Amino acid sequence: MNRLIITFLAFILVQSCQSQENTRKIDKYIDNSIKVDSLNIPINSNQVYFPFEIFTDTAIYAGYDTFRVDWYSSHLHAMREPLLFNKKPDKEIYRFLWLRTFHNPVSIRIEKQNDKYTLTWKLCDGAGGYEPGQMTINETKTIDKETWDKFYSYLEAADFWNLNTIEVDILGTDGSQWILEGVNNERYHVVDRWTPSGGSYYDCCDFLIGLTDLKIKKDNKY
Repeated sequence: MNRLIITFLAFILVQSCQSQENTRKIDKYIDNSIKVDSLNIPINSNQVYFPFEIFTDTAIYAGYDTFRVDWYSSHLHAMREPLLFNKKPDKEIYRFLWLRTFHNPVSIRIEKQNDKYTLTWKLCDGAGGYEPGQMTINETKTIDKETWDKFYSYLEAADFWNLNTIEVDILGTDGSQWILEGVNNERYHVVDRWTPSGGSYYDCCDFLIGLTDLKIKKDNKY
């Protein structure tokens, strides 16, 4: 292959990687004007939980991105979950939001702060494709480093930090949304997939489900 072509392709690859890395930097999203309480839970119920620019111009249907962010945010508001993008945290956090059209919405948050590891899961009595309803489960437990490391191996296998936020060619109605956020003091990222049936991303999120005490029937795991 011509050396000039090789050099050009290498340049494009480097630029692409640098651009992708820049979009992951949390500094881009920090917003101290957002009013939150001591747990970083937004005071205003209209506050969205995701930066709009992450989803902008990625959907097939005009206006779907705004609808998507508002939809997901309404469920996280109902669960009184903290924001993850508005400030640099002193811990590493990953949160899985599981919205099945006809089943109760679920959020699962795994955190590492120094040598302390915790898992928090919440469930509302509404439906993921409709209104969230009221929170009925709010549980937290301490987990060990081995469990965190196992989760992280799934995260790396899924190549989480390098995945596109959504797949523009896959969009459905009835089914489920599997939304995984990640944040540390340098990066923030969101991955959103519709009704995954397997693969490394599914395995990563499914591992979190398995860490909870939720009793999910096989037919209801979609």
